[in-house]
Amino acid sequence: MVVVADGSHKTLGLKLNVIGPFDLRLSDGSGITITSKKARALLALLAVAPGGRRERRWLQYKLWSERGEREGAASLRQTLSALRRALAPMDEVLQADRTTVALSLDQVDVDALNLGGLADRLTGQEEFLEGLDVKDPEFDNWLREQRGFWTRQIDAHQGGGAGEVAPVAAPLDVPCVTLMPFASADHLAPQALELGEQVLDQLARHRWISFMDWTVHTARSAAGAARPATANYAVTGQLRTDGTQLILTAELTHLTTGQSVKRAQFTALAADPADMGADLAAVARELAIDVAGNFSCALAQAYEERSQSRAAQSDAALVWQGRWHINRLTPEDFEKARMIFEDITTRNPGHVEAHIYLALTTLWRVWTCRADPRDIKLARRQAQRAIKLDVSDGRGYWIAGCAECWLGNKSAAVHYTDEAIRLCPSLAFAHDQRGTNLAYDGDPLAAINALERAIRLAPHHPQRFCFEGEYALAALLAGDLSAALQHADHALLLRPAYWYSHMVKVLALHRMGRPDAVARAKRALYEFEPRFNRSYINWLPFSDRSQNARMIDEMF
Repeated sequence: MVVVADGSHKTLGLKLNVIGPFDLRLSDGSGITITSKKARALLALLAVAPGGRRERRWLQYKLWSERGEREGAASLRQTLSALRRALAPMDEVLQADRTTVALSLDQVDVDALNLGGLADRLTGQEEFLEGLDVKDPEFDNWLREQRGFWTRQIDAHQGGGAGEVAPVAAPLDVPCVTLMPFASADHLAPQALELGEQVLDQLARHRWISFMDWTVHTARSAAGAARPATANYAVTGQLRTDGTQLILTAELTHLTTGQSVKRAQFTALAADPADMGADLAAVARELAIDVAGNFSCALAQAYEERSQSRAAQSDAALVWQGRWHINRLTPEDFEKARMIFEDITTRNPGHVEAHIYLALTTLWRVWTCRADPRDIKLARRQAQRAIKLDVSDGRGYWIAGCAECWLGNKSAAVHYTDEAIRLCPSLAFAHDQRGTNLAYDGDPLAAINALERAIRLAPHHPQRFCFEGEYALAALLAGDLSAALQHADHALLLRPAYWYSHMVKVLALHRMGRPDAVARAKRALYEFEPRFNRSYINWLPFSDRSQNARMIDEMF
């Protein structure tokens, strides 16, 4: 039995303890025996997953990493069947389709998600999944990270004094976001509920965010609820209509300080916003993607900046420092970032974030320093290693797609990029890469659509200049010289030393027939990049190499 927001009590079908030894019981207290260690591990993986949901391939890799794809899939099916038999007649709490497996958290009381209810039995000596020994290296890595995380959460909870929840944020290295039900007029309640579910889903696809679904603990009502001790950020919002527009005003707030990290308005068109019928899910999904893109970007920036004000006390906190160095885009900072990430991956080979950002460090160094194909292939290998560690994280696919594009492997670039967007539709850089793929492959108008999406998802990202530069190139290729000039100038406003946008600006002015402006633009280019020569243009991976030849002829 758990207490919900309005002070009432709710009896859930199952009680699952993962703090301390694994223990599963019916609501009447009778025990359920799960003999298979991997079945117990599978339930735990789902119990603390965002929304209780994981992709099949992710689960396979965590529990059967040393088996092939087909063998791992078969083992997962067998384990799910055994679990359903053990859970009968409550087997409906376990849902699975072709791609995902989910645990219905509204029917399962998981102790880790309600630390406030553990006061009577917490001694400070408890360990997450105490005594569970599963013979798989990837599960061991996951278990090690989870034990560290939940130990910190228990310590923080117990530090709040008797009878109250400690008003502390989650550790710096573990941002934890909770979604509060969106406010709305009564006639918009179905839309607000659907939108909340969609935002939950899209935020959970950003794998670096620890996510707590507030609605699981509050019966979809925030009235009178004490915030979960493990959450340090909240997403709130209000839904309204204006004619044919559905408008969500949403805010990301730091729960301890009350500081607003991001506040934005998101809109969608609908013939009748108050009665959308079958269109509701699709419209809500598009709004949710925009929310997740904007808020994940704002949260990452906040953590990167905060990482410079305190000493890192964990590998995950070191990752934030490394990410900060990447965004400075200097050779010295790339080297510092590389050293941070290589040190982490040496000590902890299963640290997904470190592998992802080691690959990204290599990728950015390639781009800014015009490195040779061997370095691009290194970035690809590093990205593929990150994918293997977490097949559900879109970032590894995006980085691999970028490397394949630069290597001229167009079909592989498209495959990786599309998979990145499928896994995380609000990943702005994946949409940027889709636009890049299309532009270099001769479809600049489609590229512009993808790049507009990238800009909308991350309008204030420190690397927005990349989106603007790619937009400028796509507009140049489409023959829209005014737009090319506008976006090149915007990129240079954000990063004056960006040679790529200087080049596009020179080319746009040349095609406009403005020789005096061309001369000034060339001087600015060489002021920031005195080494600029034909090799810079030859390096660009156009499918039609005559584009490279034309640009060289116009530039030199």
